[in-house]
Amino acid sequence: MLRIFLVILSLIVFLFSQTTLTAPSPQLIVVISLDQFRYDYLTRFREHFGDGGFKFLLEKGANFANATYKHALNMTGPGHAVISTGCYGNQNGIFANNWFDPATRQDVYCVGDKNARPIGSVYGAASPSNLMMTTFGDELRLSSNFRSKVISISNKDRAAVLMGGKLANGVYWMMDSVFMTSNHYMDRLPQWVEGFNSSGLMNSYFGKKWEKSLSEEAYAMMDMDDAPYEGSSNGLGRTFPHRITGDDTARITRSYYYALLTTPYGSEVLAAFAKEAIKAEELGKRGVTDLFCIGFSSTDYVGHTFGPHSQEVLDMAVRMDKILADLFAFLHAEIGLSNCLVVLTSDHGVAPIPEYVLAHHQNAPAGREMQEELLNFCSAALTKKFGKLRKEDSWIDRIVDNNVYLNRTVIARKKLMVDEVATVLAGSLRERKEVATAFSHRAMAELFPSTPVEHRMKRSFHRERSGDVFYALKPLFIEGYATTGTTHGEPYDYDAHVPVIIFGGGIRPGTYATEASPADIAPTLSALLGISFPAGREGMVLEEALK
Repeated sequence: MLRIFLVILSLIVFLFSQTTLTAPSPQLIVVISLDQFRYDYLTRFREHFGDGGFKFLLEKGANFANATYKHALNMTGPGHAVISTGCYGNQNGIFANNWFDPATRQDVYCVGDKNARPIGSVYGAASPSNLMMTTFGDELRLSSNFRSKVISISNKDRAAVLMGGKLANGVYWMMDSVFMTSNHYMDRLPQWVEGFNSSGLMNSYFGKKWEKSLSEEAYAMMDMDDAPYEGSSNGLGRTFPHRITGDDTARITRSYYYALLTTPYGSEVLAAFAKEAIKAEELGKRGVTDLFCIGFSSTDYVGHTFGPHSQEVLDMAVRMDKILADLFAFLHAEIGLSNCLVVLTSDHGVAPIPEYVLAHHQNAPAGREMQEELLNFCSAALTKKFGKLRKEDSWIDRIVDNNVYLNRTVIARKKLMVDEVATVLAGSLRERKEVATAFSHRAMAELFPSTPVEHRMKRSFHRERSGDVFYALKPLFIEGYATTGTTHGEPYDYDAHVPVIIFGGGIRPGTYATEASPADIAPTLSALLGISFPAGREGMVLEEALK
């Protein structure tokens, strides 16, 4: 009897292994990132979506409804680096959008590279030189003897670069009226990119109006249209219709391109560019698995300006739904959706506009931590403890992305230790009503996290690049650079809870309440293809979604 059981078991294992090994790999993997797209947009706005976009993915794909980033600095650079590498900034090096280098006393941009040359534009070069780990795309290229193509595009350079990785065939981002790249990837633009740039599509929206796409009753679920705490820059104004001209209504200036990006038409342009890339590069048609990454950034510009409860955000989501439906129809016509695997996610969410919260409850604990106020507070706290400085000196070199970088020259002149000064400053910051917690660099390095916030801060702490003091704000407080609009970058779920939906062959549709993260995307794709995980990966394989 036991022998029969073992024979049957062996047969089952053999059949399962044969099924696994002979399951066809997708011809094209499409990873779509909607910049600043909270998960609750899918539920709050679902009744207004059509059948071919978000609803299609929700109904036909594996929807991980409890997917959150497990780091503190929920920003564009870190988010896209997590999506591609499967690990966080403490390992991949992209812990923030920007940081400061005390040794050179220079600001560092996450995809900045002083040795890179712009290709297709006179400025705006970028590269993945600061990224310390491999990406899923890098491993795909290596696994196929570089036959697989990896193409990554976005309205933003950091989204395109960090999703594409180090070994990509082509990485392109929008700079004013063109899509460009850098010499890290190539020495000249392909003919199809030059043709797209010369088409004049980006300039064709000048003077166009962004009007509401739904009936007036649909917007009753949102805040009033003319809210005084919404932004109105680049000539867009606060209310519908928004005219797209920039600050000069007579001619195109750089402000026009910022206005364009702060409307659904920025996504329309990128979608048109995506179609050209698929056709020109013959993605998904070459007998090998290709990867195409698309980072739609206009959702972020709209969210920053008008806030997550605005009528503009609802309209942006509805129009994004139509853009995705059209893109999926294009993929089906060109390649066949049965030959594609589609991933939808986001790099981060966004906080409510503090004044929106206060307008509905005047005693709510919400507000802005203005940069200048914070700098003055830090300087005053250190002066009180260690004495006055010379008029031309300052205790602080930079405060950037929740990191405070101390002026080492001044500290040495005062015969003090950096850690001593940082410890005092962290203690002072913890006394501010806006600050949840703060740690010196040494304390962060030695920290054994005991709270969710501390765990997330630990993943956003890089030993070589982080500041001398690292802090997190309390819920509903935001870092203030302006007096209108909102931002993101804190360790709370309104900034961290985003879509993770996977559709395609080998994927079991359904909605899963499993604890998940965008860090799980790269390992899951690697497992599906049977290739090496990205170096340093921390995310898990989403087994529930695998047939």
